[in-house]
This record gives sequence, C-alpha cells and structure tokens, in this order.
Amino acid sequence: MQENLATLIRNTAARVRARDFAWAVGISAGVGVAIFVAGLGDWRLVTLAWISFLALLAIRYRLASGAVWATPVQRIVETELSAQEAELANLRMARDVAEALPEPLFILDAAGVVEHANPAAEKLVGAKEITGRHFAAVLRTPNVYEAAETVLATNDPVTVEFTMMGAVERSCRAYVAPIESGAELGSGRRQRALVFIRDLTSERRVEQMRADFIASASHELRTPLASVVGFIETLRGPAKDDPEAREKFLSIMQSQAERMQRLVSDLMSLSRIELNEHVPPKDIVDLGDVAQDVIESLSPLFEQAGAIVDYIKDTDDATKIVGDHDEIFQAIQNLLDNAVKYGGDPAMIKLRVGRGAAPPLTDNGDPGHRAGDAAAQVAARTGGRVEDLIYVQIRDFGPGIERADLPRLTERFYRVNIERSLKSGGTGLGLAIVKHIVNRHQGGFQIESRLAGGTAFNCYFLVAARNT
Repeated sequence: MQENLATLIRNTAARVRARDFAWAVGISAGVGVAIFVAGLGDWRLVTLAWISFLALLAIRYRLASGAVWATPVQRIVETELSAQEAELANLRMARDVAEALPEPLFILDAAGVVEHANPAAEKLVGAKEITGRHFAAVLRTPNVYEAAETVLATNDPVTVEFTMMGAVERSCRAYVAPIESGAELGSGRRQRALVFIRDLTSERRVEQMRADFIASASHELRTPLASVVGFIETLRGPAKDDPEAREKFLSIMQSQAERMQRLVSDLMSLSRIELNEHVPPKDIVDLGDVAQDVIESLSPLFEQAGAIVDYIKDTDDATKIVGDHDEIFQAIQNLLDNAVKYGGDPAMIKLRVGRGAAPPLTDNGDPGHRAGDAAAQVAARTGGRVEDLIYVQIRDFGPGIERADLPRLTERFYRVNIERSLKSGGTGLGLAIVKHIVNRHQGGFQIESRLAGGTAFNCYFLVAARNT
C-alpha cells in the first residue's frame, strides 16, 4: 500500500507541475505579446527572450524530479496515516476488551443511540443487532436511561441500581460514565456515554436465601423439635422404666427426626435452585429419557404404595431440551411423589411427554380450573410457537383441588390438607422446587384440576433446536 501511495503522490505532483508549466507558457507568451504591441522591443528579441525563459523553466522542472516534489507531501501523509493506524489499533483493542467482558456494556452517542453493545449486553436484553437503536427501546429501565441523559448533560459519572422483570427477577447495578474522543470539546470532539452493568442477582439471592432459610427453618422445625424435646424429657422422667412407652416414643422421635431431615434437605435444595435461577442451563437432555429414568428409580415406591404409573410419549419427534439433568429429574420426581401421595388410594398416574400444548383433563377438551402458565403464554413470552414447546405432564385421578387453592400451591409450606401432608411426610416445598426449576429453564408451569376429576401438572420447556 505504501508503494501505491508513493506512486499516486508522484503522479499527482507530475500533473501539478505540468499544469504550472502550461500556465507559465501562457503567461510569458502574453507578456511578450504585450511588450511587442507596446513597441517596447523588437519581435525577434521578444521571441528569443520567451524561448530562453521556457528553456530555463524546462531545465528547472527537469532537475526537480517528481520524487523531490512528492517527498514532503508523502511524509505528511505517512505521518497522518501512522497516527490513524495507532488510533485504529487502540480502538480495535478496546472493542476486543469489550467483547470479552462477561458483563453487559453499552456505548451510547450524544442522542442516546447505541453505538456498540457487547455479546453480554445482547444476552441481557435478549436481542441481536441492537446497534443503531435508541437505548430507551433496548433496555426498558427508565432510571438507567435517565442516568445516561444526566451523564451526557453534566459530564459526571452516575451509578444506579435497577430491577429487570421477567420470568426471573434480576437485580442489577449500572455504572454510567462519560467518554470523549477526537479534538477538544466544542471543535469536533464526540461525546458518548458508557453504560456498564453488573448483575447483582446472585448476591441479592444469597442475602434473601439466608433470611428465608432462617425464617423457614425456625418456623417449620419448631414443632418437631419441641416434640422431640418433650419425648426426651418424658423418657428421662415418667417413662424411664416403661419399655412399651419407650418404644412408642422412640418411634415417634425417629419419625420427627426424619421429617426434620427431609425438611432441611428440601430447604437446601430450594435455596440452591433459587441461587442459580437467573443462570440458564446449557446441557442438552432428553425429557422422555429423564422421565423414564425417574419412573424406574421410583418403582419401589410405586410398588409399596400400590400405585400404577402409565408412561405415554405423545410424539415421535425428539424431546431434547436445553436443561440441567439433575434438576429436571428432581422436578419430575417431586411431581410423581406428589401424585402418589394425593392421587387416590391406590393412585392411578399418567406421565406424558410430547410437543405443543399438553392434553386437557377431559377427552372432550373441556378444561378444568387452571393456574400458572398456559402453553400459549410460554410461547409468547419466549418469542416462539406453541409447536416449539415440549411438555411433561403428570396426571392423577384423585379427588382434585379446590379452585381457590390452585394459585397458592407453589408457595413455600402451603398445604391444602395439612394433616394429610404431615401424615404422608410432605414438607410443603415440593411444588415450590418444581416451580423454581421450571423458571430457571425459562419454561412454564401450569396446574389444572377438577373436583372428583383429578389433577394435571404441566411443565413446558423450549425444544433444544431453538436454544442452540
């Protein structure tokens, strides 16, 4: 490129010299004619002087080569190009650094239009090619855009915290700072705003998890602990020498201790899922295969309870989703365990895996009372089609659930029948765990029930092809 540039400059200089020579010929000829017309000299003398002038001028141009003419210009151009190359290298390095950052970063121009957004920023807003769009339309959080406007107006950095709503609530902090480039401000310098966002969801969840765990544990463990302490006092006192009472109380104490163990295990599991709920899984799992694995692992429980489980795959297509195998396994296991406990005596259970919308409770399509996310709502929220969803449905044929209870079933420790739940060993956390697992997978969870007609629990997930 340097050789081409040098040749271009020499050729340009040659054309300039040729044009200057032509002007000199014309002007000197005009001067000679004027001298002759004015009678100030003989035409022969004037012609001789003009020819001598042109000869000397030609010799001057010949001695001063094009390279001599082009060298100063070339030096100036090369200096400018070197400066531009250095600036471009710095810009490329800055862009590479921005691209590699795991945290979202936006660069806005003076009008609030996005000039650059790194991949983490695109992932945050769930959109591609956001460059050229107004920041207020990209990140729909007014307080962050107002902070950017303030920074552009005052040239002072601003920090603001905000919450992003969605299937999973996310807590974030935005650092907005001015950046400038070019000449002095007011004579060509372009002012921009840098918006750097840090996800504080994990920190907030740890704080909330600690508070919830303490509150839940202190509330739910109080009764069994009091019971165990009471029985210990009785065994050390009035029933000290009563073998029959000792066996009875020890059996009750073991039952209460097992209940506390299950409760702590479920609380820890729920806390762990909530902590990572805002981080989508990345593995590929087959929902149909996981469902079959759960049925096989719970077969001793089904035999003991006399439950009958019928597995149906409603599609010949692949049922692969982007998900966490262990969490999907746990969700299906919780739903099957729930169906065994509350699905009748003995329980009749249907586990179905398919694509699209899960079948309703009745064959005529008449739905029961519903709570949660329908297939159409999940598809609309994820920007896809109902046909792109894969469902797992666990249905029992038990007494059903009252309509007023349906929306509260996924709350912590909510029980429709407290006495039956405690008798069956339930902790009141099973459906809450399922709900949070489905949320982490960016899916939907729906409960449908009819009194005396059974209950269906539907979990919707996006087909893997849409996530990869």
